[in-house]
Amino acid sequence: MLSGMTGFGRSQLRYNKIHLTLQMASVNHRFFEVVFHMPENLICLEEKIKHYLHKRLKRGRIIFNLSVSGNISGKVSLDKELAKEYFQAIRTLRRELSLGEGIGIAQLSAMPGVLSLAESRLPEELIWPKIEQLLTAACDNLSRMRLAEGRAIEKDVLARLDTINTKLLFIKRKTPAVIARKCKRLENNGMSSEEINAAIRNCDISEEVTRLAFHLKSFAAKIKNNRKCLPLGKELDFVTQEMQREANTMGAKAQDVYLSAAVIEIKSQIEKVREQIQNAE
Repeated sequence: MLSGMTGFGRSQLRYNKIHLTLQMASVNHRFFEVVFHMPENLICLEEKIKHYLHKRLKRGRIIFNLSVSGNISGKVSLDKELAKEYFQAIRTLRRELSLGEGIGIAQLSAMPGVLSLAESRLPEELIWPKIEQLLTAACDNLSRMRLAEGRAIEKDVLARLDTINTKLLFIKRKTPAVIARKCKRLENNGMSSEEINAAIRNCDISEEVTRLAFHLKSFAAKIKNNRKCLPLGKELDFVTQEMQREANTMGAKAQDVYLSAAVIEIKSQIEKVREQIQNAE
C-alpha cells in the first residue's frame, strides 16, 4: 500500500486556563521539511516536535501551526533609561524649535521600547505532554488523509501497469513476425547472412521487452507487498526512470509502425505513472 503526501490534521485541548489548537497541513516535497508557526515561548520545543513528526511522516513539507490563547499571564517591563533618553531628546527639540507644548506620560509610554509585555514561559516539562497529545491526534487525522490519497494513487498506477503489460504482450507476440519479414526483405536485396544478422541485432528488442517486463512485475510487487505503508516514492520513481529508458530503446529499435505505436503508448503510460508516484511518500 502507498501513502500520499497531501493531508490536513487538526486537534485542540485545554490545559489549566489556556487553549491550545494545532493545525498541520502537508504537501509534496522531495524531502522531509517542517515550517513552524508557533508562539516564541514554545520555540524551545521545535526539535522535539520535528523528531516526533519525522517518526510518523518520512517525506513531505509540513506546515505546523500551533496557537495558544487564554489567560497567559505576562510581565510588563519598563525601560527607564530609554524613557529618559526620549524625554531629553524631545525637550531639547522643543527648546530649539521654540515649541510651547510639553510631553506627557501618554506620549512617552507610547514610544517604542519604553513599555513591553513579555509572555510568561510555559515550563517545558509540563507543556510537552500536552503538545504530544495534540501531535498524536493531528498526525492520526493527517495520516488518514495521506493513506486515502495513497490508495487513489495505487489504484491508478496499477491500472496503468496493466495497460503497459497488455501493450508489451502485443509487442512480444508481433516482434517475431516483424523480424521474419525484415529477414525476407534483406534476403531479396541480396544481403549476406552476416549482414542480415547484424541488421536484425540492431532491431531486436527482446532484451528490452524482458527487462521492462521485470521492472513492471517488481514495481507492482513492491506496492502490493507494502503492508506497513513504508515510504516507496523515491525507490519507485527510480524504477520508472529505468522503465522509461527501456521503452526509449525499444522505440529507437522498433522498425514497424504498429510496434512503434505500442511503444509510444507505453512511454505515455510510464510518464503518467511517474507523475503519480512523485505524489507518494
